Amino acid sequence: MTFKEKNPTAPGRAEVSGQIRYFQYRAGVVPEWSRFAHIRRGAIGSQIQSWCRQSFRADEVEDCAAPQIVASTLPEAVAECTDCFVQLAFRGSPDACGAEPGLVPARIDTPGQMASAMHVLQRELGDEAVRVPRGEVDPDRLGKLAAEAERFSRALRRFGWLAARGR
Repeated sequence: MTFKEKNPTAPGRAEVSGQIRYFQYRAGVVPEWSRFAHIRRGAIGSQIQSWCRQSFRADEVEDCAAPQIVASTLPEAVAECTDCFVQLAFRGSPDACGAEPGLVPARIDTPGQMASAMHVLQRELGDEAVRVPRGEVDPDRLGKLAAEAERFSRALRRFGWLAARGR
């Protein structure tokens, strides 16, 4: 039995009609190694939302053909965002949304996103560094901070691997 037969709601590579729209950063906006073809989930104002739960500025992205599909009217897609594909494929399952969103995104693709995540985590760690010596120890808050640090660690490893591959 194929993946598509097991998961009838999974998007097929040939589904590039109006129902599934791919987009990617425009060339030159981010390094080539951090460009991925994402699946559009929706838009809020000037932000485009992807199935992998990232937001993109509309003026920094372009519609593109589905990965591995050549469409003469759309730019060719770069590497596929597998997180988008998986989230869309299993959108009906109870855990389709993945981990609960936090301060640090689970996926960081661009240098700007990485710098921003570093500043956010640094700020949160600094706040706790002030609270702990004063005896303000909240296990729930520390647990959430630990989860953020673990999420950041995974994203940092992935980001470093992508950057090293792109050189």
